[in-house]
Amino acid sequence: MKRKQTISLGLGALALAGMALPASAADLGVRPAPVAPLPVAYNWTSCYIGANGGGKWADFSNDGALVVGNVPLFPFGAVNNNNSSSGGMGGGQVGCQWQSGGFVFGIEGDIDGTSLRRTFIANGFVGPFFPGDTLDFKNDWQASVRGRLGYAWDRWMVYATGGVAFANVKATLGLVPVPFAVPTLFASVSDTVTGGTVGAGVEYAILDNLSLAVEYRFTSFGNQNFGLGTVGGFLPAAVVANPRLDTNEVTARLNWHFNWWGGGPGRY
Repeated sequence: MKRKQTISLGLGALALAGMALPASAADLGVRPAPVAPLPVAYNWTSCYIGANGGGKWADFSNDGALVVGNVPLFPFGAVNNNNSSSGGMGGGQVGCQWQSGGFVFGIEGDIDGTSLRRTFIANGFVGPFFPGDTLDFKNDWQASVRGRLGYAWDRWMVYATGGVAFANVKATLGLVPVPFAVPTLFASVSDTVTGGTVGAGVEYAILDNLSLAVEYRFTSFGNQNFGLGTVGGFLPAAVVANPRLDTNEVTARLNWHFNWWGGGPGRY
């Protein structure tokens, strides 16, 4: 009798264990929901190389004056004194930058070809000059070395920039053999002038290694002196032009980033 009771109790325990196992297994199979990864901010730390293109507006001013033998003469008339000319521009840039928090510190250099020109025409008899004499200024290229300070929101960045600028200016004086004739070349002088440039821009990282920026800059080169030889027969005198060049430019800039120091998506 006792043996039967023992067998019955054992079978009952096995039945209860069998009923409990599926429930326990079900409890063990419940896993916590996966935690979504935190978004990773873009890192602007990189060196880069790129191309740019856009438009430039130049103001060549001369105050209508040539200095002849230390005497300012005004042969060109007030109507021709100042003019804003415009043209296309294109070139390239290289730079390096480093991000700390939201701030981005960098340095950049660029060079662009331009096609800016202004011609002043004498409209009266002044000193040794006749109507039709010309004074021509031309700018073919411009370059700069600048610092950059930006603030980034993930793939967007706004920045300010400023530094030193360089440009070539060619001054040409053309004199007519008789009044109102076609001017002939008298003297031409070319020089590289130095000035300051400031601007601002906005940049977006299209891809991990590619960004697109739009930038505006103002550049001033101040007044420059160009010696243009001597004029006059019996009383020869040195001729000096004193032009001033200021420019405004808007460019689109495409940069390829070499993310050697962990740029792109990642830590900063």
